[in-house]
Amino acid sequence: MRNNKIAEIPLRRAELISPMGVGAICTNSEGVNMMTGALDKWYDMSEHVDVSEYVFQERRLEKILQVDELRLPPDYRSSYNQYATDKTNMENEIPMVRFPTWHYCNHCRIMTKESFANLENKISCSHCKGKNARMVQVPLVVVCAKGHIDDFPWVEWVHRSTSPNCKGPLKLVSTGGATLSTMQVQCTRCEDKKRSLQGVTSGYDKDRSILFSHLDSQGEKYICTGRKHWFGTDESSYEFCGEMPFALLKSSTNVYFPKVISALFLPGDRKEELMNVIDILLRDDVNGEIEYLQSLGLPLGKVADGLKARFRDKFDQIDCENIHSALKMLEQENHENDEVEYKSIEVQIKKQEHDVLIEELQGSEHLKIINEYDASKEKSLLQSMGITKINLVPTLRDTRVLYGFDRLVSNSVLNEESINHGKQLLFHYPERQNKSWLPGYKVFGEGIYIEFDHELLNIWEEKVIVSERFQKMAERIRKAKGDRLMLQSEISPRFVMLHTLAHLLIQELVFECGYSTSALRERMYVSTDPDYIMNGFLIYTASGDSEGTMGGLVRLGKKDKLEVLLRKVIEKASWCSSDPVCNEIGLASGQGVHHLNVAACHNCSYIPETSCEEFNRFLDRGLINIYSEENQGFFSMLKEEI
Repeated sequence: MRNNKIAEIPLRRAELISPMGVGAICTNSEGVNMMTGALDKWYDMSEHVDVSEYVFQERRLEKILQVDELRLPPDYRSSYNQYATDKTNMENEIPMVRFPTWHYCNHCRIMTKESFANLENKISCSHCKGKNARMVQVPLVVVCAKGHIDDFPWVEWVHRSTSPNCKGPLKLVSTGGATLSTMQVQCTRCEDKKRSLQGVTSGYDKDRSILFSHLDSQGEKYICTGRKHWFGTDESSYEFCGEMPFALLKSSTNVYFPKVISALFLPGDRKEELMNVIDILLRDDVNGEIEYLQSLGLPLGKVADGLKARFRDKFDQIDCENIHSALKMLEQENHENDEVEYKSIEVQIKKQEHDVLIEELQGSEHLKIINEYDASKEKSLLQSMGITKINLVPTLRDTRVLYGFDRLVSNSVLNEESINHGKQLLFHYPERQNKSWLPGYKVFGEGIYIEFDHELLNIWEEKVIVSERFQKMAERIRKAKGDRLMLQSEISPRFVMLHTLAHLLIQELVFECGYSTSALRERMYVSTDPDYIMNGFLIYTASGDSEGTMGGLVRLGKKDKLEVLLRKVIEKASWCSSDPVCNEIGLASGQGVHHLNVAACHNCSYIPETSCEEFNRFLDRGLINIYSEENQGFFSMLKEEI
């Protein structure tokens, strides 16, 4: 007996970029786990599809990611209205597959494997047929560093063999308790075959996978199956891998790390008033006409006249001058060097944004910047807090694009290799796409930008960089690099200090601005390179709509209000409710992901991982202001010595 109600997981568009993108495990209110399917079928669920409705432009990201266009994830529109005449893009759903496929009965504990295509909300047990019996998905999955994911090898594990002759049936029983150490899998056919799950998830170092080295009692190694579950079950969803697999809890954060690149709208890239014209010019039929007219040797002015006459319906409300300007802009872009210098590309993106954020800007519809404080005119905040500039950003547009994902560790550098690998993970058949594209999302919001004095930071950094406190952190960072747990540029004391300050300020802002912590994001602008000197951060809204936000964050960026908030933040940085444990453990062994934090924990410095650029890594309250005999915080030293 089966309940045929289909499992549903309502997701916002932004969630389909991060953290629930392709290959991620999603959970609905009934506890059913499903995995977001490949991009190939995202727009195929509706009978009448018009993909052009979802296409948008962000030239900087398109060029970096080497795609023709970006697309919004499809939104669901119900077709219940029988009188609706336009059925375009109706009933469009994101494809999902069931995962994990292994289940156990919560009554008799018998295990069964369901089809990946079984999307029923509740599955009854076919063995005990108990009235309240229900099949529950198992807690474990297997992943590898190349992005593959598969079911835990239950049959192989209990029989201690990579090629067992017996296939069960199996039972997953608990000996009393809620941890894996109290659970064991048993084979009902082989009465003496049972095995505990204790320690099966231990060891993320590639030399210590229990599954790899201890599954087979004869010493045979268990290697990754190369499974790409989000593609389905045909032969092309498997590939030879050979990597060492790791067993993880399906809810672990390191099961899925979305690779997302983000960029703020810059008015210098393209004039926003010409965006609609450019979108029309890039359509296949119009672009073909442009090529034909240019082949005749016509100047751009004549080409614009020809397009106006040829496509009256498309350019009815657009004059020839705007068409000419858009054509000229496209021609300039086409003559630019197509080569992208990927070395320090993310720093280059931020440098372009930084150059705009430090200046006042009023003329753009999608980015407005108002100067609130400038140390060149007033020295009060410079002397007390080392702040040189506060700019309010009442309007901004942030574009985020998903270009792949990692498992186990997030260690990919943005380059051609990682971009191509990401596309291979996102698309089942990338060669079948008419145009190369990636999913993205536009967020309209507001923010506060704060810049600190470079010379004061230099003076402080010279003193703290040789300190025992920072050297312990630097050593753990070097070890993480050596173990291939991260591929990160050099982390400076100023980055750690400003990063921690941004976290604490976000926590303080939520009490006043009306947003939740998860609705705010940080964007760090820190570089000591002489060509890219940046010493600030932007805190902005991570959620919004096409109309933007109501100004609750920007009003707190006023000089007097922000000064009060920062003083509270600096004072709170000196103590945590978990101190002295938080500080002492941080100094002794480190805390957080790969032990890369010092004095930072859930009680003081952590914010939602979707709000942090570094997944809550590289944090230390001690570099702001901490109670100790040897105080090395920037603000305490600023007050006493600088």
